[in-house]
Amino acid sequence: MKMRHVATLALVGWYLMMPPQTRFWWIGPARYDDSASFSRWTIEQSFDRAEVCQAARRAIDQQPGNADHAVCVATGDPRLAT
Repeated sequence: MKMRHVATLALVGWYLMMPPQTRFWWIGPARYDDSASFSRWTIEQSFDRAEVCQAARRAIDQQPGNADHAVCVATGDPRLAT
């Protein structure tokens, strides 16, 4: 592996992100808009390593009402630019 590739990998961080919440007519339980663009998602935390981010994601997913909505995204992910 070339040195510039090693440097690039060292700069990658991870975001734990949650989609925007929506309510229908301001009543009922909050719902998550998983199909929203990442520009509308909220960065809950940032991490240096993917493993730590995944552990935090699993902890959030175990909380009531958060079933599988949180995701870990690399800071260099092109979807974050939109």
